[in-house]
Amino acid sequence: MKILPVASCLVLLLMVVTSAYGQTRLNLFTDCECNKTLLKQELNYVNHTIDPVNAQVNLFIVTNYLSNGGRVYDLQFKGQQQLAENSLSFKVSTTAVMTSLERDEYLNKRIELGLAGFLAGTTYADLVDLTAQAPPEPEVSEEEADGSGSGGGSSDGWNNWIFETSASFFTSKESQRSKTQVRLGFEADRTTPDWRLRFSPNFFYRIEKINQSQGEPITSVRRDQWFDGKVVKSISNHWSVGILGSANSSTYRNIDLGIFLAPAIEYNIFDYNQVPFKEFTVAYRMGWVRNTYTDTTVFFQTQESLVRQSLDIDLRLRQRWGQVFAGISAANYMDDFSKNRLSLDARADVRIIKGLSFNIGGSYDIINDQISLPAREISEQDRLLGITQLATSYSADISVGFSYTFGSLFNNVINTRL
Repeated sequence: MKILPVASCLVLLLMVVTSAYGQTRLNLFTDCECNKTLLKQELNYVNHTIDPVNAQVNLFIVTNYLSNGGRVYDLQFKGQQQLAENSLSFKVSTTAVMTSLERDEYLNKRIELGLAGFLAGTTYADLVDLTAQAPPEPEVSEEEADGSGSGGGSSDGWNNWIFETSASFFTSKESQRSKTQVRLGFEADRTTPDWRLRFSPNFFYRIEKINQSQGEPITSVRRDQWFDGKVVKSISNHWSVGILGSANSSTYRNIDLGIFLAPAIEYNIFDYNQVPFKEFTVAYRMGWVRNTYTDTTVFFQTQESLVRQSLDIDLRLRQRWGQVFAGISAANYMDDFSKNRLSLDARADVRIIKGLSFNIGGSYDIINDQISLPAREISEQDRLLGITQLATSYSADISVGFSYTFGSLFNNVINTRL
């Protein structure tokens, strides 16, 4: 339902007049990755409650970070108690060039507009006042006036390309130790409903020096360079195909030059339109690997070409009660199936009862594919400084935590002092 014409610029004014209407404030619970301080300041006509059960309106916002630096917010309003029959959902997009304040203000305005539309038809509608202001008419060029213009609508000339560069420099020095590192990166990304293109070269360099009480200082140098690229085509609401490629050079991994090129296919059991809230994907790729090694490897190779296949199965759920991720990945080299890797990963952040949230996560990798390990003996210096990859048959990690919030259900006060 359109509240106002599309060409209109909406300005939302909500005023709560409790004395005139004899009504208390609406209780709103918000679950989001957003600036809640600014939200309380702008939406000062509702009670911001910490209890989703007692709230009359639950607002659940899922934030999706795009590869081009932008964000897409999926907003879901759900009514409870006397508003139980009301619900509303929509998306809000922001661009990479927005500052954090611009992004927060833009999201807040959309939240206000959504809240007004959500309350329409309820007893709270009398507390809402909407005004619209028409924007100035756009200027029409002579080409557009005589019909010779492109007629393709507004365009910024970049054809959906987003570019990002990054650079960082870090140095520290003590009487016995010094470390300096440099990181450079570039990313070009083009995303449309049908295509996704991404190219990203990166460079990392670190030098660390430790003075010994006796003998020469210990100096370690690590250098990594890599390039990642992908071209992905959407072929339906469930299928995607693409080509993935990479090139890398790493002193840590004993690789002078490594090249990987692989076609890939992915199937999403759910519709891709539901990705912000749930996705269950199965992806398969088979590609060519070409490595030239710095030192002879444990398999007595200085260079080799291999074929590698991998299968990834991932499940992601994002709901009002929390979010869950579970994934399994299996890969092997086709010339020798004993050179393989199996990875299991699971994360969960779940609201159990009022105010109590529990999070747990862990991963386990069975590793049998370290084909680039050098045959030479690793020195104690390299082990301690972590400049050379070490042989291992597995890796594992686990984390557990919880949070419990209790006390006053409503806190609309803003105080950021000290």
